Amino acid sequence: MEIPGKRHFLRYEKNADFVLKADNKSYSCHLLDYCLDGIGAIVRGNPSLRKGDIVKVALEKPLMNFSGEIVWTEDVPGGLRVGLRNVGRLAGVIRDYRVADILIGLQRTPLTGTLIFKSGSIIKKVYVKNGDMIFAASNQKEDGLADVLLREGIITLDQYDHSVAEVNKSSQEQGAVLVRLGYLRPEELVTAVKYYVEEIIRSLFLLKTGSFYFEASPLPRQEIITLKLSAATLIYFGVKRAVAWGQFKDELPSVECVPFFSDNPLDLFQDIKLDITGKRTASLVDGKTSIKDIVHIAGLDEFEILKSIYALMSARVIETANEGRKGTEIPREIIDDVFEKGADAEMDSELREMIEQMHGNCERLGYYGILGVKDQASLSEIKSAYYRAAKRFHPDMHFRQADESMKGKLSSIFSYVHEAYSILSSPHKRAEYDRLLKTRPAKLTTARDRARASFEEGKSHLRSHDYRNAELLFGQATYFDGAISEYHYYYGLSLLKQHQMEKAAKAIEAALRLDPLNAMYLSELGFVYLDLGFPQRASGLFSKALRRSPDHQRSLEGLRKIDQLQADRP
Repeated sequence: MEIPGKRHFLRYEKNADFVLKADNKSYSCHLLDYCLDGIGAIVRGNPSLRKGDIVKVALEKPLMNFSGEIVWTEDVPGGLRVGLRNVGRLAGVIRDYRVADILIGLQRTPLTGTLIFKSGSIIKKVYVKNGDMIFAASNQKEDGLADVLLREGIITLDQYDHSVAEVNKSSQEQGAVLVRLGYLRPEELVTAVKYYVEEIIRSLFLLKTGSFYFEASPLPRQEIITLKLSAATLIYFGVKRAVAWGQFKDELPSVECVPFFSDNPLDLFQDIKLDITGKRTASLVDGKTSIKDIVHIAGLDEFEILKSIYALMSARVIETANEGRKGTEIPREIIDDVFEKGADAEMDSELREMIEQMHGNCERLGYYGILGVKDQASLSEIKSAYYRAAKRFHPDMHFRQADESMKGKLSSIFSYVHEAYSILSSPHKRAEYDRLLKTRPAKLTTARDRARASFEEGKSHLRSHDYRNAELLFGQATYFDGAISEYHYYYGLSLLKQHQMEKAAKAIEAALRLDPLNAMYLSELGFVYLDLGFPQRASGLFSKALRRSPDHQRSLEGLRKIDQLQADRP
């Protein structure tokens, strides 16, 4: 899922010098931070670089070698600060990234494919569908289904030997053989396979060296089954099992620090199951009590409490700060509900109906409506409503639902809830939003008149680079009169300027449904698809625009960019 203004992958701060290459020129750079899909750096001097340029990045520590696109620039003393997005394969070495951050980052993308880890002779694969982990495999004998069941005491040694012999003779899958021999009941097989898959994923946290990469491709249908796997739970238990005191004592903050629950609903409202120590630890996190005092009050093994805190930090459920800083005040009953109930096993019909009604109609509800508060609501009331709504519509809280379309609908609503809070929690932005809702000339008696007035005012904001208010006004124009293609197109432009690419694509697609041969619309949608990683779809749009207008420069520029991307691929 993607939240406006939020990155998929966690960034790590890093100071290092390197050389960046673009158009056969080399530039001296200083690395500021990096993540799996990009870097932030300062290019020294006066480089002739601009947004949209494709450059080559080569670093040793962290090990990075990819083609990147400049997505933003900022003039700074001594050079140009740039943000680069990796346009190639997501890859790296284990020493440079935490496994937990890789899994969480992927979960927040719409990607489908295989995440592959290699360490010496070890190869482990995690199959991902729309960002969610659904299966795993390993080439290690000890990771086999029968080996895992033997270790857990689910089957005996004699049953193990007999089933392995039968697999070698019949070439049947291990699970099918165990059922045929009567060692597992059919209904136990899914549970056994799920545990076996989870064990492979938890074992990733034991890897200390090696590399990994993500292969975006269709999943091998005949080799895997789709499971519902909780990333946060796997991270929590994987970290707890893998770490020894010497491995995390330097990463764990001082015991004088105060842990508090993350104020980012994406992190807080994950589906997570805890052991007894974890539940006890979480019950004592209140934004006031230090780690040292939590250990003392808990009355449990000190090392286990510290491991639980480290595991909760790895899953990003809690953060820490020096004594004196307070975390965001979140209603305690909401937090307790997350740890006690976890994800919904079954969505009730009332909530399902509400999601169906709200999906696609968020803007009609408006920011106050989506949070369910009055426009005179206090900041405290808005905060409380925000966390309640964020928990209710967080896709992770419903990830076990069989209806996969529900995830996209929840993500859309969740994004709008986040957007509503970001505006209404800021006095300045809230005042401006209230002004925009109220300032409609009295003479505008028809919806068409209101749409045109909002559209013209939106263009004024767009010209002055006030993209947020431009988005609000263009959105109102499409609401009052959805039959005008120009309104949808400009709404898409305002979203594009804020790097909300998926929402921009939907808006421009709406414009094209009304005006399917408009070369400008076709071209701009092509660039959006390029940014989303669909070059073939983008190429088709550019070509279609050129058939309509052979000299269309924006479309020609798009095709040249695709050619450059293909030429830069290794």
